[in-house]
Amino acid sequence: MLRLSGMIAVLSSALLLGACGEPDKQINLKQFVERTHSLNWFMLDSTNASIEQVLPYDELYLAQRNTLLNSLDKAQLTLNDQNTLTYLTIQQRYPERYLGWPMQSNIVEKALEHFTPQQVDAWLKRTQTRLVSARESNILLSRIERAQLLTYLSTTKHQSNEKEALTVFLQQYKTRSGIGLSQLPNGSEWYQSKLNYYTGDVNSPYELASVLSTVIEDAPKDITANKQLLASTVLPTALALLDVGCEHAKGLNWRDHFIDIRTTIGQCKGQTDRNVLHVVALIAEVDLGVHAFSWSQQQAMHRLQTRLNLNEAQAYALLKSIVFYPATILAFLDQLKHL
Repeated sequence: MLRLSGMIAVLSSALLLGACGEPDKQINLKQFVERTHSLNWFMLDSTNASIEQVLPYDELYLAQRNTLLNSLDKAQLTLNDQNTLTYLTIQQRYPERYLGWPMQSNIVEKALEHFTPQQVDAWLKRTQTRLVSARESNILLSRIERAQLLTYLSTTKHQSNEKEALTVFLQQYKTRSGIGLSQLPNGSEWYQSKLNYYTGDVNSPYELASVLSTVIEDAPKDITANKQLLASTVLPTALALLDVGCEHAKGLNWRDHFIDIRTTIGQCKGQTDRNVLHVVALIAEVDLGVHAFSWSQQQAMHRLQTRLNLNEAQAYALLKSIVFYPATILAFLDQLKHL
């Protein structure tokens, strides 16, 4: 089986954006961290430093992010940081950028702290335009994603014609039939790249499903889950399941709020008991089902409710985390293999 480092080299050379030449000036890791925080301010819990005056996924943002990723001097990076940098570069090739609004963050509410209402309105209008253009490429929101955006819009204090127009547009928007990545163009490859990154190896969804099946077969029928933690979509469930005293390792991946999930789990593995790992295995099974095997929302909800003894609201909150943070729960794979 190919190891992750070898596969990453292949993927990196194949998927780097063609428009990217050698950067004019390379930057060190400290500079990269400062600038990527500034550019991806919307994924930080709090922002004390100056921010880039761009909103997510507009053309300026995409150009600056691409330049930043290709400007980092890789010579002094650890292997882990090299893998993360390559993963972030690969992710630029996939459909997410066409959808305009990162689901993990209430962009409007956060943007009002740093941008004028007029700038926010321009971004809302651009978001609607991008969704229309994305449809032409068969890139559509899922019903869960649409519902989340409508929730953001309904709870923000910002009021404008552009906000109302986007609200009406989303209310009438026809979503794709499924909720996982596999229903999107190149979605299976997108999900596989995430599996490679979070597991630290290259395994197909079928190989991973086989590992999980063995763990789940040995799990008790009535598994007790910490329902308060599972009901949170603020952070990936992989982090929410860890002990409250487990310190988060800082990372380069803005998609995970600049937390290195694999390193965090590795540092806290002694605190993870068997019951939690059985919960992890069941969530990971649903993650694979949704994103690789095209499980329906009803199928995923039924599995979560019956095996984790969750009510409908709790199962739906957990399912949202699975949809918004694909494959992150598989960062527990090494522990699951040794359970």
